[in-house]
Amino acid sequence: MGSPHPYPFGGGYGNCPGLDVHPHYAWLRENDPVARIRTPEGEEPLLVTRYRDVCRVLARPSVFSREAATTAADGLRDQRFLTDIEGAAHAAQRALIQPFFTRARAEALRARIAFIAGEFVAGMASLGEPADLVRDLAVPLPVAVICEILDIPADERTRFGDWAAAMLSPRPGASDAERASVAAAMDELGRYMAGKLAERAAEPGPDLLSALAVGAGPVPAEDRVTLAAAMLIAGFETTTNMIGNMVHTLLRFHPGLWDALVRDPGLVPTAVDELLRWIPSDARDGMARGATADTSIGGVTVAAGTSVLVARGAANRDPDRFPDPERLDLARTPNPHLTFGHGPHRCPGEHLARVELEAALWALTERFPRLRPADPDAAPRWKRSTMPGLAELPVRWS
Repeated sequence: MGSPHPYPFGGGYGNCPGLDVHPHYAWLRENDPVARIRTPEGEEPLLVTRYRDVCRVLARPSVFSREAATTAADGLRDQRFLTDIEGAAHAAQRALIQPFFTRARAEALRARIAFIAGEFVAGMASLGEPADLVRDLAVPLPVAVICEILDIPADERTRFGDWAAAMLSPRPGASDAERASVAAAMDELGRYMAGKLAERAAEPGPDLLSALAVGAGPVPAEDRVTLAAAMLIAGFETTTNMIGNMVHTLLRFHPGLWDALVRDPGLVPTAVDELLRWIPSDARDGMARGATADTSIGGVTVAAGTSVLVARGAANRDPDRFPDPERLDLARTPNPHLTFGHGPHRCPGEHLARVELEAALWALTERFPRLRPADPDAAPRWKRSTMPGLAELPVRWS
């Protein structure tokens, strides 16, 4: 292993703004697949870029533990979110929420989600062009869906965006004022969720919040509050970003593929998975792990205590796993991308997210076959977040 690579590499993936994968990832995957990097914080974790190695790290929490990671390079936080705990505690928390996020449950909601998407797209049409696709569809669709699952009234949803921005804002290098603002927002969200859980404990229903309030299992009350907050934010912010990113990618860079979806709506399910593979889901490489003992990855010795970052965006372009990986192929199948993770921490909401993303694309291609950027020459505005996402996406359709 040679000198550490300065990190992030610039461009898009690894350093927003943008949705491109920096060419250095491909070089690393071929020449230094378990590379030592030097972060702006002065740390030197390892960065894993090959598909099989990323899977190996994520599938073995006893060897590569999230709780043993010490790097702040992926925005590691003090809160104990579901992605940050392991073992029996992780299994107990997942058991509380998993019945609400099965494939069958998502399919049962498909018609309802399609109706909601159609209503928001009709609202765009009635308001006239240009419309902001982020404001008018990408945000309200997943908010409406997760709030129905949680049974949260519509008039209580106005602060969700602020709370999401706080939870997902980059932590490394943050100023004291920024940290204080994040802490205040997190405290506010925690108090809101604690109140909701208390209400449901007194009068439970069939919703997810009630399951978190009264569901059996050795999950402390504090962790139930944190899990409720995470479900609220993760349930819409990631999908919001991906709706905007998918449409932005198609309209600005692959308009011919948008036309293909208009001609053949049957492509939408495979198109969603291919866009999930193609578009990086992290602004910086995430899912940090720490080696719990001396081990190896891809033939490289890893000492106990070493932090490891997994580059899912790079793994999703690995030619050993995806034929012609740099080609955006809307009919690609199979498509075992790692955007939802791998192993015990694989995203429990993946089936619901797919249904929402498919509903958004179906509604848009049916109503607006000639959808295009309102100003093709305008530079996109990106959120400041650990997840790449557009702040706005002005569009026209006539």
